Amino acid sequence: MRSSDLIPLNRSEHLYWAGEGHLGPINQPYVLRLSGPVDAAQVRQALRELTTAFPRLRSVIEPGPWRDRMRILPDDRTVDQLFDDAYRIESSVDLDDRDALQAWHSARLNEPLSLERGLPWRARFLPHPTQPGLLFVVHHIVGDGRSMVQLLCAILGRLNGQPIAASPLDSPSMHAAVTPARLWQWPAAIWRGWRQGRADQRAARGQQVIMLASRRSPRFTTSAIRYHELPCPAEAMKQFAKAHRTTQNTLLTALVANTFLAPHTGNAQAVAALRISVDLRRYYPEGQAPVFGNYVSSFTVRARHQPTLAAQIADIERQIQQHLARYERRDHALPLTLYEWLPYIGRTRYRQLIAASKARGTLPALSCHLSNLGSAEFINPKDARVRLQALWPATIGTALLLGALTLNGRLCLTVIRQCDEVDDEAVVGFLSRLDQQFASLQGSPPAS
Repeated sequence: MRSSDLIPLNRSEHLYWAGEGHLGPINQPYVLRLSGPVDAAQVRQALRELTTAFPRLRSVIEPGPWRDRMRILPDDRTVDQLFDDAYRIESSVDLDDRDALQAWHSARLNEPLSLERGLPWRARFLPHPTQPGLLFVVHHIVGDGRSMVQLLCAILGRLNGQPIAASPLDSPSMHAAVTPARLWQWPAAIWRGWRQGRADQRAARGQQVIMLASRRSPRFTTSAIRYHELPCPAEAMKQFAKAHRTTQNTLLTALVANTFLAPHTGNAQAVAALRISVDLRRYYPEGQAPVFGNYVSSFTVRARHQPTLAAQIADIERQIQQHLARYERRDHALPLTLYEWLPYIGRTRYRQLIAASKARGTLPALSCHLSNLGSAEFINPKDARVRLQALWPATIGTALLLGALTLNGRLCLTVIRQCDEVDDEAVVGFLSRLDQQFASLQGSPPAS
């Protein structure tokens, strides 16, 4: 095998590999419903071509003397054999029973992939006379949410007769996106980062983060999925955001924050801590941005009680812009550079740190991780015959995870909870309160 096919893991991928098994299977199982009949052989052919076009889909984890790495397998009969294990037809799922489908989806979320011997993905074609389904599970070590969307676009394009373009095998390093371009810029970046970190600590002192967890577990166990369609058409959400002079993403973030805070009106120290992902590709030097892989960081918005929805939106927008400015100025250069060295402590030691943090309860307190895909309509190719009828994305996390998207005029939410700490009844109650936030949205005054 060629040495060029041996790829180092970046800091995120090393975390996923170290956490695999202890955190649970760090998979991304997406359930798709299609708008018309599709032949199973056509789906199989599309996925086989996808495996050829995206090299990371035919990778295995290979141990090294100091660090484990990703080996890209040659596209030969061995991959054919592994593909036969990865793709199957599943006829036992009732796609018209949403409760049954989400229970089946939850079971797939908790099934591990064999990263050292098999392909890092699985697919199950779900036959249906008019709206067949596809479960597409990709391990997070292959790519982030944006990479998943690239794969979905390629699949839908192929099902509509378009060829799949080859994806480059990019360098996994995030270093160029988080460090100053000039050596002389480092001292100021480090000083700003340290000062801002201290200010964040002071601001959080005494606050009580509101969570749905009713108990604390010393271990990670299983996760469960719940589907929810919000009582707000996508077009109405767009108009509400415009009326409040904000984006749909910020409006959704404010409504989610207020949902956490609503039962705690008498607690002045209550705060909704919402983790938001940021795609680092935009911060690479011009012409150097990678395409496919894991290039995501995150920051936390801390929302407190506000007198009006408009005030909550303004405060959240202010925080978001402040955090994005930190990435733009490379204020996270020192801590994110140190994180780049995490692979060198080894998988075993990293696993010990993860286990100890969970057992001691020292992981950051979060209300949820909120990820908004936005409109999923762009996944459909132009003039598509076969389109997405529904899309339910999922992955596991250390906190409650909310995945939002709009599709076919609907605003949909996938909720993933850690079963050992958050009960399903708590999720149902939260979603009911979120629906109430949307019900009162039209009566809230726009920003002045």
